[in-house]
Amino acid sequence: MSEETNFVINSKAMKKTLLAISGTIALGMIAIPAQAAIVGVGNGGRIISAPDSVFDDAPGVEDADEMLGFDERQNVLLTDDLQVDNGFIAAGTRVNSHMILLNTPGSGWTTLEDIEWTFNGRILGVMSDFNGTLEAASNSILGAPGTAYPGSFRGRGLGGGSPIDTHSGVGTNTLTVTMRVREPGDWIRVVTAVPEPLTILGSATALGFGALFKREHSKKQKKAK
Repeated sequence: MSEETNFVINSKAMKKTLLAISGTIALGMIAIPAQAAIVGVGNGGRIISAPDSVFDDAPGVEDADEMLGFDERQNVLLTDDLQVDNGFIAAGTRVNSHMILLNTPGSGWTTLEDIEWTFNGRILGVMSDFNGTLEAASNSILGAPGTAYPGSFRGRGLGGGSPIDTHSGVGTNTLTVTMRVREPGDWIRVVTAVPEPLTILGSATALGFGALFKREHSKKQKKAK
C-alpha cells in the first residue's frame, strides 16, 4: 500500500472518529442537568410540583400517609452567608432549594420514619428549627416562585412531636428524614449545591474518547492478524 493511499484511509478513519467524539460530547451536554432536583424518594414519600401554598392545611399538601417534597428556587447565587441548622453556607455559593413536608389533615399522631430523599446535587444544609425561623428568613430568596409561604410559627419545623423528629445526610446526596406530627405538621428546607456542568461534560467526553480509542485499537489488532 502506498503512503498516499494509507494517508487517505487514515484520514477517513480520523474523520469518522472525530464525528463520533462530537456525538459523544453532544450526548454529554444533553445529559447535563439544568438544575438540581429531587430525583428519588423511598416508600413513604412523594415528589410533587411546587404547590400554590405551603400554609398549614393548604389544599393539595395535606397527606396522612406520605411526606411530600418539591423543588423550590434554583441556581441562586448567595450574596450573604445563609444560616442553616448547623452553621452557615458562605456567600458566593450557588445553591438550589427544596422543601420536604408532612402536613396531616387530622389531629392524631402520624409517624413516618427513615424516608430517604435523593438529590442530584450535594446537600449543603437543612433548615428545620422548631419555629421555622430559618425557613421564613430565606423564603424571599429560596422560596418557589408562585408559592405562598406563611412565615414562622410554633411547630413549623422539626422537634414538636417527638425527639425522633430528625434528619441526617448533610454532605451527601441523600437525606434521611423522620417526622412525627399532628397539627400543625413539619416543614423543612433542604439546600443543595448546583451540579457542575463542566465536570459532568468532561467525564462524558473522557469516557467517549476512551471507548473510541479502544475500538480503534481493537480494529488494528484484528487487521494485523
